[in-house]
Amino acid sequence: MVLKQRPPLLVTVSTAVLLVLGGAAAYFGIVQRLSTEVKLPAGMELVPDNALVTLTLTTDENQWNRLRQLGTPASQKIFDQFLVTWRDRILTANGYRFRTDIQPWVGKQVTLAFLPKTGEGENATEMVLVAPIADPLKAQEIMAEPQDGTSWVGRDYQGVGIQSIKTATGETFESAILGNEWLVMASGAAGIEAVIDSFAGGAAMVGNNAYQTALKQLKTPVALVQMYVNVPRAADAFVESDNFPSINGLVAAATVLPRGLDVEAATWLGPEDQPLYQDMVNTQSLTPQRLPDSTVLMLSTSSIGPLWQALSEAEDLNALLPISATSLIEGLNAQTGLDFDNDLLPWLSGEVAFGLLPPSETGQAAVPMGQLALVAEVSDREAAAATWEQLNEVMVSRFRFDVESSEVESQPINQLVSYYGGIAMGHGWLSDDVTFFGVGADVLDAIAPQPSKPIQANPAFQTLLDLSPQNSSGYFFLDVERLEELEGTLPFPPLPDAPLFSAIQTIGVTTSVIDERSLRYDAFIELPKGRRVGPLPQNTLNSSSEEKAE
Repeated sequence: MVLKQRPPLLVTVSTAVLLVLGGAAAYFGIVQRLSTEVKLPAGMELVPDNALVTLTLTTDENQWNRLRQLGTPASQKIFDQFLVTWRDRILTANGYRFRTDIQPWVGKQVTLAFLPKTGEGENATEMVLVAPIADPLKAQEIMAEPQDGTSWVGRDYQGVGIQSIKTATGETFESAILGNEWLVMASGAAGIEAVIDSFAGGAAMVGNNAYQTALKQLKTPVALVQMYVNVPRAADAFVESDNFPSINGLVAAATVLPRGLDVEAATWLGPEDQPLYQDMVNTQSLTPQRLPDSTVLMLSTSSIGPLWQALSEAEDLNALLPISATSLIEGLNAQTGLDFDNDLLPWLSGEVAFGLLPPSETGQAAVPMGQLALVAEVSDREAAAATWEQLNEVMVSRFRFDVESSEVESQPINQLVSYYGGIAMGHGWLSDDVTFFGVGADVLDAIAPQPSKPIQANPAFQTLLDLSPQNSSGYFFLDVERLEELEGTLPFPPLPDAPLFSAIQTIGVTTSVIDERSLRYDAFIELPKGRRVGPLPQNTLNSSSEEKAE
């Protein structure tokens, strides 16, 4: 499947959304920092190279318990139930317990792969579990004969013995030991045979050069989860939608921190795709110093030209936004007489940061409305000043605004106040090459000449900065908690009403350009510190093995 080409903004923003969802997936169930040599996740030398999705999970119980401690009581309950369901399906149903039967011989990671299904049936994929064997003798003891309630039927494929296992609950799995080094379980015969073919020298993920190159970008020390997604084929198999970023592949790793999840990722284009990122650059951002810590939503970019072109052309992305790029351009022209492409874009040469701020505390509007702030580096101050003068003339002559001019630290500032009341705007200069525009009574005090407390004073945003490269191509930050409190006062669609999403406090994503075909992402998902964890709930199976659940 080949998805139509999409421009950089759709790639950047929609992949940021994908990262957030991927981080949430890690939170709900879904190696060392790599040196100059790539250390592949466990089992990728056996996973066929046509895998749609792979998830490599740590077997360190302490890491999973650290994750269980995060979140709200509702989300923790859902996460625990998720773990219990998979524990019961894979272990309890077969008569096994993790601590006594699996932990003594299994390696530090296991990999779960979803392969395209070749035959007909309801499921479009087959699931394969690849587990390294750290202690072959103990593994052989456990795998020597079926447990109570299960039955085994043996067969051979390529000289490898396969056990077809039927569990007490009626599910059937295929199982094999490869070279006394790997235990492989699959949901169907085709899946386990594909892994055996890879083990015998067939095409595997270890030979995917694009995957290995992207993997070098991940520097997570001890990952809870590592993920690979063949985006076009996975979208076709799982979602059947074209509304996905035009990227060929994604790798990601999630690590548990004391206050949330650290997610690193890299994406790449296919060899047949046109390069998208040649006009995007990494710079040291002004955003952390220029927007206040009260900012609820922030989006910044070091490459406004490519970003705006993408926003203008991406119809599927515009469908997700509160207002489309076309409507924004038309509204700007109707209200101010300014043409964005001709009057503003030519002098917006550097970083541009957009922020949504809470409603004014000093305004007397009947309906409180959020405030907007735009801060930008400019290449031509004279052209920018002419644009602001044009704005003043239009607002005075057409809408009877009053213009109040002043200076802040020797830089000119203009405040525009509606004759009819209720609307206030401001624009001016924060330095010789940084200008601003704001809507709201408190915007000027919030950002000029600089915020009393910048956004980096927000602990979650500072954590994002600590996790990210010093130079980047842009930031995305959303204070979910405050946005929920201010719902109805900010131009933002309603948030999902679900315990899993409600557990998220803030989301931050940094984007960096690797080369003209590859991007890197660093994300921090802040979660509340919850209760101390105890044993998982009893298993959900009505079988004789219930007493063995942990």
